Amino acid sequence: MNKKQVVTKENIKKLAKFLKESVEWLVNEDQGCCHFNLSSDLCVAVGFSGGWDENDDTVIHSRTDRDWCIDQEIKVRNDYDCADLEYMNAPWYTASKGGDVWSTAVSVQPNQSDKDFEADAEFFLGQFVEMTNTYNKKNSGLCFYQEDEDRYED
Repeated sequence: MNKKQVVTKENIKKLAKFLKESVEWLVNEDQGCCHFNLSSDLCVAVGFSGGWDENDDTVIHSRTDRDWCIDQEIKVRNDYDCADLEYMNAPWYTASKGGDVWSTAVSVQPNQSDKDFEADAEFFLGQFVEMTNTYNKKNSGLCFYQEDEDRYED
């Protein structure tokens, strides 16, 4: 996948608009998860993530449970119908490759500017290209689906 064909001004603006509108919707609804399809395998999801310091003023807290804040990250679309960000899978590496999750989580700041959303969008598009290219390499160990683990077994 060619990064220059994916990380374009048009795609950055389109994804940034989605991110901003999703955050506005989540602030009003105080629950849920929004999805922007990147491919048949991956999406950018925006929703609430738990475990935050209730006094952290650098993030947007849920009105009903302050240890939950709005996050955005690349997730696997096999969980696409999930209405909760925390229950969606992120791409991961097999145990033989360390078992780490490829985390792209970015918290959303109060009063985040359009320029900030554009920077987040550019980051996600770049990560999407890198993930896809890594996934397509033989023996990379990167998994999107449970069945992927089988293709790396000796």
